Amino acid sequence: MAHPGIAVHLTKDSPVTAATPVLPYRDQNYWDLKRRCLQERRHFIDPEFKPCAESLGYHELGPRSTDIQGVVWKRPKEICRFPKFVRGEMNRMDVCQGQIGDCWFLAAAASLTLYPHLLSKVVPGGQSFQAADYAGIFHFQFWQYGQWVDVVVDDLLPTKDNRLLFVRTPTDDEFWMPLLEKAYAKLNGSYEAMNGGYMNEAFVDFTGGIGETIPLKTPNLKLFKTIEAVLNKSSLMGAYINVTTFNDREAQTSQGLVKGHAYSITGIHKLYFDDRQVRLLRLRNPWGHREWNGRWSDNSPLWGAVAPELREKLHVQRRDGEFWMQLIDFIQYFDVLEICHFNADAPGEGVSSRWNTDCFQGRWVKGHSAGGRQTSQPWDLFWINPQFHVALFEPDEAQLRKQLRKGQEHKAPTCTLLVSLMQKDRRRSKNRGKDFLHISFQIFQIPRQYLQLSSAAHRKEMLPALRPVCPPYNGSSRDVTGYFQLPPGDYLIIPSTLSPFEEADFTLRIFTEKKHQFLEIDEEISVEGKVLQVMKAPQIGSDQDLEEIFLKYAGQDQEVGPAELQAILNQNATKIPYLKMEGFTVEECQRLIQHFNLGSRSDKLTLQMFQHLCASLQEWERIFRIYDVDRSGTMNTHEMRLALEAAGFHLNKPTMEAFMKKYSNPWLQIDFKRFVFFMEHLKSVFCMCKSRDTSGSGVLNMTEKEWMELATDY
Repeated sequence: MAHPGIAVHLTKDSPVTAATPVLPYRDQNYWDLKRRCLQERRHFIDPEFKPCAESLGYHELGPRSTDIQGVVWKRPKEICRFPKFVRGEMNRMDVCQGQIGDCWFLAAAASLTLYPHLLSKVVPGGQSFQAADYAGIFHFQFWQYGQWVDVVVDDLLPTKDNRLLFVRTPTDDEFWMPLLEKAYAKLNGSYEAMNGGYMNEAFVDFTGGIGETIPLKTPNLKLFKTIEAVLNKSSLMGAYINVTTFNDREAQTSQGLVKGHAYSITGIHKLYFDDRQVRLLRLRNPWGHREWNGRWSDNSPLWGAVAPELREKLHVQRRDGEFWMQLIDFIQYFDVLEICHFNADAPGEGVSSRWNTDCFQGRWVKGHSAGGRQTSQPWDLFWINPQFHVALFEPDEAQLRKQLRKGQEHKAPTCTLLVSLMQKDRRRSKNRGKDFLHISFQIFQIPRQYLQLSSAAHRKEMLPALRPVCPPYNGSSRDVTGYFQLPPGDYLIIPSTLSPFEEADFTLRIFTEKKHQFLEIDEEISVEGKVLQVMKAPQIGSDQDLEEIFLKYAGQDQEVGPAELQAILNQNATKIPYLKMEGFTVEECQRLIQHFNLGSRSDKLTLQMFQHLCASLQEWERIFRIYDVDRSGTMNTHEMRLALEAAGFHLNKPTMEAFMKKYSNPWLQIDFKRFVFFMEHLKSVFCMCKSRDTSGSGVLNMTEKEWMELATDY
C-alpha cells in the first residue's frame, strides 16, 4: 500500500473585510495634525515632505542644480496679501503650467474641474486661509493601486522672486491648484519625479477608473460618437502628439500645437457651415497660451459666418489656451486619444455601467517570478511569471440581444473583458536612477486540462502550445490596459516585464460585465507519500560494502557520531568532483543525525539509520544531477523548483521564496550541500505536518502565518 502524503490548505490570517474608504498617507491624519497645530498656535511643517531641495528633485532640480538657486519656500500669505484657496469655483482656467514637465497631470486636473462631484473627492471642501481655521495644513485624496489615500501637505510653496516656481492660477492669489500639485509631488517623491507622463496616469489616480488609449491614425468611423459618449458619461479625456526625437519635445508646430504636450478635451459641438455639418472639438493647453491657429481657431475667418450669440456661447477669442478644432484636423495633427472611464462607465456601446471587478497585488521577484517576455529560446523563463485564470461564464446582455434580433447572422456572443496592469511606485524610484519598466501582459485561451495540472513542470511544457487571443499588450508607462471581446471560456493572463530578473511590484485589475472567476495559479503546498517513506539501502555496490564502511568508523557501540559521519561523507564527496563540494562540517553532520534519527534523542546513527541517510543522499544526488542543466554544480531558482517537484515536494511561491532566501547564495544559487539541507528541512516540516494530521485525512488546515512560522522557524 502506498504511503499517503500530506497537503496543507491555507486560509487568510484574518477575515476579509472591506477596504478602508480612505487611508491616511504615511499615517498622517489631517484632522489630528490640524487640531494639534491650532491648539499649539503654530503653522504645520510637513516632516514627510520637507521644504528643501530634496523635495524639489534629484537631477535637474536636485540640490546641486543651478536651476534651484534663489528658490525660497513661502506660504501663500507671504506671496500675496489676501490668498484664497478657491476663488469662486474651481475651473479649467485655474491651471497654468510652471517650470516642470507635468502637463500630463495639469491637463488631467483641468479636465477634472468639469465634473464637480469628482473634483470634490480629490479636493475636499472646507479648506481655506481664514484666520480662525488656518494652520498651514491642507489635504487631498488620490486613488493608489486599489486604495484611496488622504495626502497631507503644508502650504510652503517654492518661489523665485516672489512668484510660484510651478503651477499657478491666472490671478496669482488662488492656491488650490499649487497645493494639489504639491500633494501629488509628495505622493511621487518630488516635483521633478512628475516630469513626463501620460494623462491616463493622473486620470486613474483622480478617479480609480479605467484608462483606455485610442491611436488616432487608425481609421475609426465612430471616433466622434465615442468622444461624445465619453463626455456625456462625464469621463476624462485628453490627447497628445507623439515625439519622435529628443529635440521634438515641446517643439511648436507651424499650426501652433506643441509636440509631446498633453491637451485636455473639454467639449464638442456640431454646427452647419456651407450646408454641411461640421464636427468640432474643444481642447485646452494647460500652459494657458499657445493655441491652434488652423481652421476654427480663435482668429479663423470661418467664425465670421457664425452667429455672434453662438460665438459668445462657445467662448471664441478668449486667448486662454482653449481653442476649437475640426475633427478631421484633430485626427490629422494629434496621434493619441486618452480616456478614463470612471464610476465603471464602459468604453463600448451597449456595455453595462456596472462592472464586476477584481484586483490583485503582485510582485515580479528575481529568480522566482520575474521571467520576462515570451521567447522561443531554450532558456525562455516566461513560464515562471505569475499566472492568473479568468473564467468568463456568460456573454454581455447587449450581445445576447443582438443575437436574438439577428439570429444566426450574428456572430457568437462575446464577453467584455478589460485588463489593466500597473507597475507600482516607479516614480518614487527616479531619484535612484530607476524609471518605468517596459511591462506587458498576454492572454491565452486554455483548456480545462491546463487548470488540472498539478506541477509547474507540466505547465511549462504545455504553455508554448497555448493559443494567444491577441498580441502582447505592452508599454513603458505606468499603466497598460487592453479592451477585449472574448467568447465565454477559460483564459490565462500572464503579466511580465520585458527582460527576465527585473523586479517590481504590480497591480493587476480585471473588469467584466457579467460575473467571472479570477484566481492566481499557484502550487498547492504538499508532499507526495514517497518522500515520507523510509528509503531502502542504496545500490552503491552491495549492502555488505555499505556495512563495511559503517563498521570501519563505528565505535564499540556500533554507532557513528558527527565526527565519524563527517569523515565518511567527505571521503565519498571527493570522489564526485562534479558536485564541487567543500565538505560537511561536524555541526552539519550533527544536524543530519538529528533528522535521520526519527525522533530519537541520540546524537549517533545506527546502521539502519545510516543506510536510510545514504539512500536519501543518493536519491537527492540523482535529482541534483538531472536538474543542474548547465552542469555548473549549482541550481538556480527555476531549476530548483523543477527539482523539488521531481523529489515530491510542491511549494507555493511565498514558501519557495522564503526557503531560497534561507539556503541560496547571494546569486540565488544552491550547491549540492545546500540542496541536501533544503531537502532535509522540507522533509522535517512535512513530517511534522503529518504528525498533526490526527484525523488521517491527508489534509492539514492552517493560516498563512501559521504555515510560514512552521516552515521557516524549524
